[in-house]
Amino acid sequence: MNNWKRFTFFDIETVKQVEKEDGPSLQKLSITCTTSGRGSLIIGDAEGFINFVDRDFGISSFQAYQQSVSLIYQLKERNFLSSIGHDDIGGAAILKIWNLDKTDKNEQPICVRAIKLEKSVTVTCFTLLEDLSQIVVGLANGEIILIRADIFRDKVIKQKIIKAPNDSPITGLGFFPTKNQQQGAVLFVVTTTHVVTYHTAHKDQETIIDDEGGDIGSFLMSDDGSPIIARSDAIYFYNVDGRGPCFGFTGVKTKVLWFRSYLVVIGYDTNNTNALFPGAVIGGANSGMIGQQGGIGSPSVIQNTKNNVLNIYDLKNKYIGFTEKFDTVSHICSEWGSIFIFGADGKVFQLEEKDTQTKLETLFKKHSYQVAIDLAKSQHYDNSAIADVYREYGDRLYAKGDYDGAITQYLCTIGQLEPSYVIRKFLDAQRIHNLTSYIQALHEKNLATANHTTLLLNCYTKLKDVKKLDHFIMTDNGTFDVETAIKVCRQGGYFDRALFLSSKHSRHDWYLKILLEDLNEYRKALDYIQTLDWEEADKNLKKYGKQLVSEIPEETTGVLMKLCTNYQPIQAFDSLSTLNLNGLSINQSSTITTTVINNGQNNNLNNNNNLNNNNNNNNNNNNNNNNNNNNNNNNGLKQKSAPEEFIHIFVSQADWLVKFLEYMVQQGNNESSLIYNTLLELYLRDDANQSDDERAKRKEKAYEFLTNPKSKFDQDHALILVQVHNWKKGVLYLYEKLELFNEIIEYHMENNDYDGLIKACKRYGVKDPNLWVRALSFFSTNKQDCQDEIIEVLTNIDKENLIPPLLVIQILSQNKNTTLAVIKDYISRRLSQETQQIDKDYAQIRQYADETEKMRHEINELRTNSKIFQQTKCIACSLALDLPSVHFLCQHSFHQRCLGENERECPTCAGNNKRIQEIKRSQADSANQHDQFFKLLRSAPDGFTTVSEYFGRGILN
Repeated sequence: MNNWKRFTFFDIETVKQVEKEDGPSLQKLSITCTTSGRGSLIIGDAEGFINFVDRDFGISSFQAYQQSVSLIYQLKERNFLSSIGHDDIGGAAILKIWNLDKTDKNEQPICVRAIKLEKSVTVTCFTLLEDLSQIVVGLANGEIILIRADIFRDKVIKQKIIKAPNDSPITGLGFFPTKNQQQGAVLFVVTTTHVVTYHTAHKDQETIIDDEGGDIGSFLMSDDGSPIIARSDAIYFYNVDGRGPCFGFTGVKTKVLWFRSYLVVIGYDTNNTNALFPGAVIGGANSGMIGQQGGIGSPSVIQNTKNNVLNIYDLKNKYIGFTEKFDTVSHICSEWGSIFIFGADGKVFQLEEKDTQTKLETLFKKHSYQVAIDLAKSQHYDNSAIADVYREYGDRLYAKGDYDGAITQYLCTIGQLEPSYVIRKFLDAQRIHNLTSYIQALHEKNLATANHTTLLLNCYTKLKDVKKLDHFIMTDNGTFDVETAIKVCRQGGYFDRALFLSSKHSRHDWYLKILLEDLNEYRKALDYIQTLDWEEADKNLKKYGKQLVSEIPEETTGVLMKLCTNYQPIQAFDSLSTLNLNGLSINQSSTITTTVINNGQNNNLNNNNNLNNNNNNNNNNNNNNNNNNNNNNNNGLKQKSAPEEFIHIFVSQADWLVKFLEYMVQQGNNESSLIYNTLLELYLRDDANQSDDERAKRKEKAYEFLTNPKSKFDQDHALILVQVHNWKKGVLYLYEKLELFNEIIEYHMENNDYDGLIKACKRYGVKDPNLWVRALSFFSTNKQDCQDEIIEVLTNIDKENLIPPLLVIQILSQNKNTTLAVIKDYISRRLSQETQQIDKDYAQIRQYADETEKMRHEINELRTNSKIFQQTKCIACSLALDLPSVHFLCQHSFHQRCLGENERECPTCAGNNKRIQEIKRSQADSANQHDQFFKLLRSAPDGFTTVSEYFGRGILN
């Protein structure tokens, strides 16, 4: 232990007491024993007084014995003081228990019990339990007296000898606490030749645990109850079973004291050969020792030894906190956070510990950083303060060029010190090993950022330390930024490592990016996509599908077909098992794997080549597919992508896009019109590399596609497509489907298709007769000879009476080539029809005039002449009329009894009259319905007739 560093962590000063003429002073006391506690130094003297010294070094005392006080002991848990002394010279020692909380009329503590020892032998030490249930006294002849009683109640106190006399005086006593409460405390006994334990709670069983003892003043109990014996060769710690750890401090030790976490030892200088003679009486060693056992002493027996050396050891942090030489030392104790040294010459010295910050500053000046670290930890400094000490230590070693040592200290600052502080110091290429160690430690403590990961992996790659690189990426569990690691491995050319990380951490995007952009492994990339779940497969095919279709169109198209119908991830095998990564094992459970493409996809493509060859077969296939889909839906929810979202990836592979879309249409479970529109556009697209037969087949497919009732294309979009590609058959079909008859006529006109125009007019003229009028206008403005066509048109116009003859003549007059012969038959026929119609109208006019005149005459007769009723029978009952009877102007007569309540209206004519009234009321109401009038006017073939009818009803009056 000679290599322990020495420091001065205590300040020493001589205690100066203001002496009083009528009171005792420390310098004049004949000190025989000391102890401390309860805020006082307690001193026993040779005159039988027990003295209490307060913090201001004022002394109060009382007479405890008539002769001298040998030993004293202050209880820790109760304010009781125990003492051993003599009232008679040469008589037996007396044990007294003092209650310091109670005083008598002289203000002296009350002695609650005095026990006179049965043996008149010198008492060397004593100890007792805090509850005073056991008191043990050690004698110079080797005997041990055990007192087990209730000292407050028992009238008779029995003293038991548990150790017979021998040649080994008892030098130390102490109770050792045990964890087993039923077992009780163990009595620890030190003699000059042995160390013995007694189980005083169980028949006082004796056990020798060491064949070497200790001298008086060399034994004490630490604050945690551990027995300590200071021998000349070392200081030994004990437990119930025997020796524990020891510290090799050589030299004669006369006194020991436990102060806080320090061990205070007083011994002789190595140059001084003086030793305690047998039988020498030394006073109680210290508060810790006195607190466990007493020491006996007398000023007359203290040797005038020189060069007593005091050492204060910090056993935990392993340094010597203070060293000082004294001429003579009689006693030592502690109180108020200070150590007090009593000299035989009456001098008293006080040692006061310095504060921790002062200690640390001292250690920093002496560059004792390890001691400073241990000290800070023992004082329970927070992690930040301890990290500052490590940083100071690391900076010191760095300045000295000890980079390995410096990085060791910096590692202890992780979590408290900003990593950039350390990293900047080791960016030099020569210190890359140290930098690697530091950043690796950051990752182990989950404190690394993406930049740290980048730096660490760059260090591995620069060092070409593939083994560490593999170990880092394969054994690290989430302590680094995965994407950063993948980027660095990729940049460094370690593609297999980058693939492993991407697979292990399910970074599918990175995995595919490496395969496609760096390794050009298109087939492996497609195989990998098939192992992913539907959502990931959909996302990655949208991203990389264009590249895959360009390189491997057949396989990619097959995967897309499966993805857009009923996708299921395929079983996979480990694609990374072939990587030779320095023998490191790969966790199979954490590796995403790939497999070869399913042969069923190629079958889909092969079967799809013959799509649409037979429409009936297609319908049957669709029905079968629908049945299969229904079965799949019953088994579970389908996962399928929208095929229209993949059209753009076939930008350079139109043929495969056709196959893909044909397959989607064949499935018949897609509602998007974009699929059908795109497929139609592909059918109509002209390719310079296509033969005429291929073009014809495409047009046939396009027409079948248009006419298929299950096709869900957008008709307006399809119409634009067929018009752009000038596909006559498709244009006419869509015009007809959309009932754009005028556009059909216009199409034939633009293409001068006279036969087609006539046929169209015949076909659609029933729905829209005005088509013939447009045809007539077209032929009338045509410079070519169209007389046959005009005759055909005029025939149909005349049949439907579409326009007046005068308008026909005006239209035909625009064509100079049209002769009178063309319209001769038409004009003759129309004139004949008009003449007949005029004659018919005149006849009807005369009829209406006659009827009107007749009605006027009847009205006049009713107004001017009397009416003779000649009816003899009742119209209702056909019986002869008798009075009272009722006659109406309509020449109907009734019995009054046959009319009932209604006598104002003829029952026979009432229905007709009511109907006429309703017609008049309806006409009156319709006079305000202008919209209906104009609607009829627009829809009527002859508007003049409608206006005349309204005039005839009197509505327009």
